[in-house]
Amino acid sequence: MCKEAKVLLVISALFTFAMGLSNIFVNVFFWKQTNEYVVIAIYHLTHYIATPITFVLAGVLAKRKNGIWSLRIGLLTYVLFFMLILFWGSKGTSYIYFLGIIYGMATGFYWLAFNTLSFDFTHMNNRDTFNGFNGCCAGIAAASSPMISAYIISVFNGVKGYNMVFTMTLATFVVLTLVSLLLRCKSYGHKLDFKKAFSRNCEEWSIVRTSTAIWGFRDVIIVFLVNILTIETTKSELSLGKLTLISSLVSSASYVLVQRVIKPPHRRLSIVIGVLGSSIAVLALTVNVVYGTLVFYIMMDAFLLPFFLIQLNSATFNVIDRNHEEDMRIEYMINKDLVLNSGRIISVLILITLLSLFKSPVTLRFYLLFLGLVPIVSGYSLGKLRGVFEGKDFKIFPFHKRNIR
Repeated sequence: MCKEAKVLLVISALFTFAMGLSNIFVNVFFWKQTNEYVVIAIYHLTHYIATPITFVLAGVLAKRKNGIWSLRIGLLTYVLFFMLILFWGSKGTSYIYFLGIIYGMATGFYWLAFNTLSFDFTHMNNRDTFNGFNGCCAGIAAASSPMISAYIISVFNGVKGYNMVFTMTLATFVVLTLVSLLLRCKSYGHKLDFKKAFSRNCEEWSIVRTSTAIWGFRDVIIVFLVNILTIETTKSELSLGKLTLISSLVSSASYVLVQRVIKPPHRRLSIVIGVLGSSIAVLALTVNVVYGTLVFYIMMDAFLLPFFLIQLNSATFNVIDRNHEEDMRIEYMINKDLVLNSGRIISVLILITLLSLFKSPVTLRFYLLFLGLVPIVSGYSLGKLRGVFEGKDFKIFPFHKRNIR
C-alpha cells in the first residue's frame, strides 16, 4: 500500500477510537435523561436525513478540489458537535434534534471523503487487504475506547463522567484534524455529475444499490437498540463497555481471518456465512433479552458480520473499476450513501411508528426479528455479482443455481 493509504488507516483507527469513546454513550446520555426510545429514534432520523444531503454538498466540494477538503471539514464538524454537547451539558436534550443534524453533517463530510480517498489510494489487487487491515485497526481502537469511557463514567458518577469522555473525544478529533494535514491528493477540478449521483447507472451497480439499501434497514439501527437494551438489562455503563470490548476484539480477529482466508473463489461463501450467522445471532434476542442472550448476540454478530461487510465494501469499489468509471467515484459514493440512508430512514420511521402505536416491549422483539432477517435478503442480492467477486466477465447468476465453492 502507498504512504497515503497507510496514513488513511491511521486516521480511520483514530476516528474509530474517538467514536468509540463517545458514540454509544451519546445515545445512553440522552436516553438516561429522556427514557424515551422514540426521542432517540427521532435523533437518529435527523442524523440520517442530514447525512445524504451533506454527502451531495461534500461531493460538490470534493469534485472541485479533492476529498481531503471534505475530510477536514467533516472532522471540524465533529469538533463542533462535541463542543456543543459540552456547552449545553444536561440541557442538550432540548437541542437533541439540532445536534442530530450537526452529527449528520459531520458524518456526510467525513465518510464521503474517506470512501473516496480509500478508492484513490487503493486498487483491485490490494483493496481486500486495505479493508481487512482497516477493519482490524478499527476493531482494536473500538475495543479499547468504550472500556476507557465506561470506566471513567463509572468512577465519576453523573454528568461529570460523561463530560470527561466528551472532552477526550473532542481532543482526539482535534488531533485527527492535524493528522489529516499529512495527506496529499491531486485536485480533481471537475463538476459533479448529478445524473450519475442519482441514477442506477449499470446493472452491476444496481445490484450493489439494492443490497446496500436493504442492508441500511439493519445497519446501525440495531446497534443503538442493543446498546440501550444492554443498559436497561445491566444498569451499568461498565458492563456495556466490557461487552463492547469483547465485541471489538472478536470483530478485529474476524477481519484479519477474512482478509487472510477468503480468496476470490470463496467470496460468495463468505457472504452466506456472514448473513446467516448475523441473522441467527439476532434470533436469540427475540426469545428473551437477558445478559446471556446479549452476550451470545454480540459474540456471534461481531465474528460473523465481517464475512459479509468486507465483500459488500470491496464489491462497491470493484464495480466502479470494472466499468472504468474511476473519474466518477465521488458520484458513486454519493449514490451509495443515498440508498444506504434511505434504508436507515425507512427503518427508523417504521420503528417510531411501532413504538408510538404499541407501547409493549414485545414490539421491539418483533422488530429485532425483522432486522435479523434483513441481511439474508441483502446477501441474496449481493451474491448475484459472481463476475465481480471472481474477476470474470459480468454475468448475473440466479441465487438458487449457484454452487458455493
